[in-house]
Order: sequence, then C-alpha cells, then structure tokens
Amino acid sequence: MEEVLDNFSNDYSSQRAFIKEPMSETTNDYSMHHSLARSLMSNKLISFCIILSLLVFFGVIIGEKNKFFSRFIPKLRGEIALPDNYVVTSIDQKFPILIKKNDPRVADQLRYKGTVESVFDDTALNLCMRGEKVVEVGAHYGYNSIMLGQTLKMGGKYIAIEGNPNVARCLYKNIVLNDLSNTVEIIRTAVSDHKGTCSIDDIVSTIQDDQGSNSVITRKITVECNSLNEILKNEQQISLILIDLPSSVFSILRGADRIIEESDNIRVLVSLDMDKIGKTFDIRRELTFLSQRGLKFYEVTSENGIKEIFIDEIANKKKLVLLMKKEN
Repeated sequence: MEEVLDNFSNDYSSQRAFIKEPMSETTNDYSMHHSLARSLMSNKLISFCIILSLLVFFGVIIGEKNKFFSRFIPKLRGEIALPDNYVVTSIDQKFPILIKKNDPRVADQLRYKGTVESVFDDTALNLCMRGEKVVEVGAHYGYNSIMLGQTLKMGGKYIAIEGNPNVARCLYKNIVLNDLSNTVEIIRTAVSDHKGTCSIDDIVSTIQDDQGSNSVITRKITVECNSLNEILKNEQQISLILIDLPSSVFSILRGADRIIEESDNIRVLVSLDMDKIGKTFDIRRELTFLSQRGLKFYEVTSENGIKEIFIDEIANKKKLVLLMKKEN
C-alpha cells in the first residue's frame, strides 16, 4: 500500500501543465461551406457540453435522494480508487485529498459533497489569519491543514499533530499533494498530559445493516504520547490551538498549561461532547483550571457567531463547540 501511495504522490503534480499548440489560421484555403461546417461542429460541441453538464447536475441531485444512484456520485466527482480501501477525492473540486473510504468522520461528506459540513471546521477557517502559528491536535487526513494552509501559505505556520500512524501517512501524502510542505509541519505523536504511551482507536472496516446504517469496527492500538508543553517547547507565539477530540480535550489542555500561561492572546477552539467525556473528568474543575490561566469561554453559535458562556452553563450542555481565549 505504501508503495502505491508513494507512486501516486510522485505522479500527481499540481505543476503539470497541458499546453495546446495554437492552430494555424488561413483565410484563403477555406470556402464558405467549410466555415459553415466548422460553425455547426462548434455548436454541436457546445450543445454536447451543456447536455453533459445537465446530466451530471441532475445525476448528483438524484443520487442524493436515491441509494442506487448515490453510489455513482464519487465517480462523477472524479474519485480515484486505490488499494486497501483508500480513495483520492477532492475538497471543493480544488484540493486533492487521500482518505480511507470507510472513515466515518469525513469520508461520506468529502466523497459525496466535496466538503466537511462542521461548525468546528468552519469556525477554525474563520479564526485563522495570515502570519499566525496554528496548532491542530488530531489533524486526521488533513482537511483543516489543507484549508487553513491556503491562508498561511503567504506567511505563517501550521503544525499538524496526528497520533494514528496509518492516518499520519495519509496526512503526509495530502500535504505533499497540495504543495504545502513549506507551510505545514507534521508531528506524528498522540497528545496527552504526560509522556508515555496511550491507546487510540484505529478503523478496521464498516458493516452495513439491513437498514443501510454503517457500523464501524475499530481496534485499539498503542502509540507514543506526550504533552503539548513538551512537543511545542521550541515554538514561540502560538496563536491558535484546534482540538476536535471530545474525549481527550481536558487531558490535552492539562498538558498545555505552560503554553496558555505564557501567551498573551492565545485562542483555543475545542469540541465538547459530555457523553464522550463521561466520568473521567470533573468538567467544572477542568474549566476552572483553564479559567485560572486567563481563558474566557465563548460558545460558538455559528461559524461567525459567538456568545460568552460561563462554567455552570457549559457543564449543563450535552454538546458544544467552545472558543477559549485570552484578551489583553
């Protein structure tokens, strides 16, 4: 599999250009009939393109409503199938991205819609500004690395941290495919509040039941982990930290206390799911710990909207996207 991915990355280059030689024009060798024939052929080509576009457009609409037709949407979007259940699809028909076909987090949205519809990801894109240093914990296949990397290309740095070695290999390929190697640094480690090892889920396969719902089969793998304080000890002026790992948010932030304390205007965007956090953490205690380090809390109500929220309110919610920030 690794050899296939390497060959694909080497062959796929955004720098390729297909140059069509200009046709020589003569004015004396063509009769009126030839000109008319060319005109008719041109009109037929335009009509064919219009009809083809309409077929694709209505095919996608039908596909979204019908399970039989829906299987053709990825192909219509230009998806490339690779061995071991991997595919190369695209974000907004612009940026290639290599993913595992059965990944429940992003596969369906990217393969069928070309985007990830998420308040967290939309907010991250809006928070990112040129010239900043951004850190993402749990970078996955690199959706945010690719999208935010476009903003940081002209100045800035994106640090993508991914602990799953299988996913991290895809992440590396995606950064190369999108010519972001000078902007995005990949760190292959899990993140916790200590140095050592931890267990994470790795997707093995999916099973579809009679109702068409997919069940994900995972296995536990043991990987090395470290705290953000240690991983980023040589980094200065971190502007934004992104953590879309609801079950691990508080252990990650416990290990980032020094970074938070030393920053004057850091922002931290996290997704919280109280059911996934469970009884492992005392939510009020963890939020108080962060508040004592100068962070104020804001609930993200839309990709551009936030409102201040207090610890008791946060603790009483089931799910939310939370922005924490220091203000001078």
